[in-house]
Amino acid sequence: MATVGETYVPGAVVAIDFGTTYTGYAYSFRSEFQKSNEAREIFHNSWNSSLAGNLSKKAPTVALFEEDGTFHSFGYDAEEKYTELAEAKTHHEWHYYARFKMQLFDKMTLTRNFEIEDQEGRTCQAQTVFSESIRFLKKAALDEINERNPIAEEDIHWVLTVPAIWNEPAKQFMRDAAVKAGIPANQLMLALEPKAAAIYCRTLKQGTFSGISKEDVIGFLSAGGRYMILDMGGGTVDIAVHEVSDDGTLTEIIPSSGGDWGGTNVDGAFYDFIDAKIGKEDAKKLKKTKQSHWMKLQNNFEVKKRKLNKSTENDIRVDIPPVLIVEGNLDIKLWNSYKMDIPNKEFKAFFASTVKILGHVKTILSQVEGVNLILMVGGYSQSGFVSNQIKEAFPDQTVLIPPQAEVAVMDGAVMFGFEPWTVSARMCRHTYGIRIMKPFAQGKHDPEHRRDVNLQDVCINIFQKIVSKGEIVKINDKRVENTLISGHWKENRKHLEMTIPIFASTADNPKYTTDPSCQQIGIITIMPPTAGWPSSVKYCLEVYFGRTEFDVRVFNDAKREEYQSKFDLLEEKEIPHVPQPTTRAGVKTTSRCVIS
Repeated sequence: MATVGETYVPGAVVAIDFGTTYTGYAYSFRSEFQKSNEAREIFHNSWNSSLAGNLSKKAPTVALFEEDGTFHSFGYDAEEKYTELAEAKTHHEWHYYARFKMQLFDKMTLTRNFEIEDQEGRTCQAQTVFSESIRFLKKAALDEINERNPIAEEDIHWVLTVPAIWNEPAKQFMRDAAVKAGIPANQLMLALEPKAAAIYCRTLKQGTFSGISKEDVIGFLSAGGRYMILDMGGGTVDIAVHEVSDDGTLTEIIPSSGGDWGGTNVDGAFYDFIDAKIGKEDAKKLKKTKQSHWMKLQNNFEVKKRKLNKSTENDIRVDIPPVLIVEGNLDIKLWNSYKMDIPNKEFKAFFASTVKILGHVKTILSQVEGVNLILMVGGYSQSGFVSNQIKEAFPDQTVLIPPQAEVAVMDGAVMFGFEPWTVSARMCRHTYGIRIMKPFAQGKHDPEHRRDVNLQDVCINIFQKIVSKGEIVKINDKRVENTLISGHWKENRKHLEMTIPIFASTADNPKYTTDPSCQQIGIITIMPPTAGWPSSVKYCLEVYFGRTEFDVRVFNDAKREEYQSKFDLLEEKEIPHVPQPTTRAGVKTTSRCVIS
């Protein structure tokens, strides 16, 4: 994570909002940041599309690679090139990836060689697709900055947005992809999407929200105020509740939550509808053989999806490419101008996932008091049908949607890059700890975990909790595990790396790391000094859970000298349990260390 203090302001900040369906970047300069909210300017790229027929601040999250695996293009350029190839029937050997970000959703464990499929079902390492896409965005942003206001690259900080409901391995996966793309690790930070959106909403100009004064908005966002951020993207819906502290910073007062209820669910329901009309197998064949026509159908539906309002009573007419009508044997007449009439009720049923959003929001509001404001951001929040459902379901709440809700996360991430301390605390979504041993206690410990280790009767696999689920942790709060001991009396252990596995649990107080609620998510690796370890090493862990990403530091317990270490959440396999030998009485050990 970039080390950024409150006294340091980078020369420029670039934020990459890598979305499930659409992606964009925004940037600004130190000179702009130092202006008032009313005068400050954040710059965006304008993506041009001949397919979509407009300029937009985001482009589709699609990447195209050539036959030999060389990156070719991203966004609208990738869509248009692939359409050309499909029309010429030369696309089969190319590799086209769309909406691949959702592959990282809900992953408690993740490997570096994790693979995703292209349009033909062929697999490729996901890291390559993500990193090459980020590399393209990085170059595009740097080219714009150099044209507008040249600045040294080492004075640019980069912010990459991630859903708050993602698990820690997915966050590290994105960080590693960005570093592989050429963004220096010490100039990169991750921003949780709802928190970035909150920062954006707090800095909006006078008159941004219609029907409510700026004073009223400020009242909701003043010290002690509580509000909900409903970040509705293409793939996920992220929900967070913040409280404004006396110093103006934000504290997360309930763990971020949500689900895969974004706008792509609407698309999926529509495609299921079309599959049923054509026949599942025939539709599957058409998607492969008539790629360009299917992409046109996707664009046509996207237009209708965005225009739907709750008050719409007429049936919905969607343009269907003629080839799909003929080869799919769809019952559409020529005189109907190749349009399919979908009954209003049936079209609105495509938005069925909204029920899950409403239910989840209701549950959260029942758990916290004093929330009177819901801020809706993200591209999916711009659906009039969805936003009206939210307003009707919660009439006691003030529901606000900024005019450019789709850039809220992106622009807020730029501000976060200048002021990372704005979000001062977060609530842990899981309970985290390490694995230890203790002397076996009859009646307290389960016999299945009883072992004889070095002539000692011990209980293995005990979950040593470091931080609890639901605990509010400030950005600089640390959790310390003191007096850890590792023995290196044997010569072959002098230069061994020490490793400690980290576990996450959905339970408040797990007893054993083998409990169903527990999952090993990563490992702390401690590198030996140049001269090797002494016979007995006493050290302590300092773990920071309040930041967007976990941060771990390891110190010599006596001299407070820091050891070189890394916290890796992308291990390829679970670290086996191998107790370390010790002849000391009354000690507790983990799989790689001893705790006195």
